[in-house]
Amino acid sequence: MDGKIVIIAEKRREKLHPVTLECIEAAKEISGTGEIIVLVFGDEEEEELAENLLYQDADRVLYMKNSRLSRLESESLLPLIQQTVEAEQPSFLLFGQTDLGKNLAAALSEKINLPLVSNIVEVEKTNALLVTRQILSGNVLEKVETNTPCILSIKQKAWKANNRLQEKKGKLETIHPTVKQPSFSLVRLEKKHTGKEELANAKVIAAAGRGVQNEKGYSLVQELAKTLKGTVGVSRGAVEIGVCDAANQIGQTGETVAPKMYIACGISGAIQHLVGVTAAEMIIAINNDAEAPIFQNADYGIIGDVFEVLPLLKKELDLL
Repeated sequence: MDGKIVIIAEKRREKLHPVTLECIEAAKEISGTGEIIVLVFGDEEEEELAENLLYQDADRVLYMKNSRLSRLESESLLPLIQQTVEAEQPSFLLFGQTDLGKNLAAALSEKINLPLVSNIVEVEKTNALLVTRQILSGNVLEKVETNTPCILSIKQKAWKANNRLQEKKGKLETIHPTVKQPSFSLVRLEKKHTGKEELANAKVIAAAGRGVQNEKGYSLVQELAKTLKGTVGVSRGAVEIGVCDAANQIGQTGETVAPKMYIACGISGAIQHLVGVTAAEMIIAINNDAEAPIFQNADYGIIGDVFEVLPLLKKELDLL
C-alpha cells in the first residue's frame, strides 16, 4: 500500500484530539512508503496546533485556516475534505471513531461514493488491506479485505500514540479556503466540571459497578481512586442504580480508556463495558461472584464483597 493516506485531524476543547495521533500510528502500518498527510482545520489562533503535528510521523500537514473553522461543524468541513480528496487522490482517508468522525465519515462516503469500514482495531497488509473491526457491541470481530480508495474510521485507543519526535519531520502548508456560513451554527460547548482528570488520559482508574449497591459503596471506590492518585469511572450498572451520573461512564455508551491500571469494583464484565477497557495494561477485578465474566478478562482477581475488600486494600495502600 504505497498510495497517499489523508488523516482528518480533530480537536477537543481547542487541543488536538488524541485519536488523531492514534490515526497516524495506524497510517504508518498501512502506508508502506506512501505519503501520510494530516488535514487540520482552525482559525488564526490555532496555527501552533498545526505546527506541533510536524513533530509527528506525518509527511505533510495541510492547515485549512479560516475564522469560521474555530468550531468543527460537518456542514463546513465536508466540502473542504472533498476538495482535498479531489486534489490529493489518496488511497485511504482515516477518521477517528468519535461522534464527529463517525458523522463525517458516513456523510463523505455517501457524498463521494467511497466504501467505509468503521470501528477498526487492527490492520494487516496482504495483497489488499485486511482490517479487523468490532461489530455487534464488540461481541464479534469481523475481518474485511478492502482495496483502495476507501474510508476507514479508527477505534479510539486501539493504537497507542507514540511520543513526539525530537525534530520536525514534515512540512506545513497553509490554505485559506472559502467557508460559507453554515445553516446551523454551534453556539457554545459546555463541559460539566467534575473536578477529576479526564478519563481518556487517566493512568489509574478505579471503576464502580452495580455491585457497589449504594452511595456508601461508591464512596469507597472514590477513596480508592484518591489513594492511588487516579480517576473514578463507572459502569452503566452503577448509573442505573442511581449512585452516580453518567459523566464518567466507561464502555460502549461511554468513554474508551487505556490506563496502566484499571480496578473494576463490583462490575460483572458485560461486553458493553469491556469494549471500553480492552486497551488497559492491567485489569484488577473485585467481585463477590466467582463466575462473573470480568474475571475472564482480568490480570488479577479478588473474589469478595467490595465493602470488605476496599477498606482493607486502602488500609494496605496507606501504609506504603
